[in-house]
Amino acid sequence: MLSTSFKESVFEYTFPMPCQANQSLRNFFSEEEKQEIVSAIAEAERKTSGEIRVHITRFLGKAPFRKALTVFRAHRLRKTKLRNGVLFLLGIEDRKFVVLGDAGIDAKVPEGFWNSVRDVMEVNFRAGNFLKGIIDGVNLAGEQLARFFPHDREDINELPNVLTFEVERKRK
Repeated sequence: MLSTSFKESVFEYTFPMPCQANQSLRNFFSEEEKQEIVSAIAEAERKTSGEIRVHITRFLGKAPFRKALTVFRAHRLRKTKLRNGVLFLLGIEDRKFVVLGDAGIDAKVPEGFWNSVRDVMEVNFRAGNFLKGIIDGVNLAGEQLARFFPHDREDINELPNVLTFEVERKRK
């Protein structure tokens, strides 16, 4: 069971949106920026048995936490051996994001940790620095994962280190 509460997981932000409504989600970040995010995930995961996923969608809707749970499960973050998966879910058009840690990591991090991740990301997002916000969030989560779930020789990478995007339907 995921133990992160709704209030602590969903954050709304307001700032200029760099992605146009008709622009593909895959163009939200440049190819170079996408690679920087994937590299940050891989670097964080080199030090831990934990798994980190960054997922971009257009809308989180009226039930962002429910959407986060759906994405969390769909990307098999809940299936990690030690329940130490972390999801960063960014809704670019409705300007919301969710940071969701599975029960294993959530039970170990200090009180207020997820709020501190939120705060760091939000400061960067408000300044229009989406790349830095995500990378800083990934780094903070990676530090805690490494602290409580250090990498060992028998550890396997349970999930690929990728940046994922919601599948877009063609608009009429």
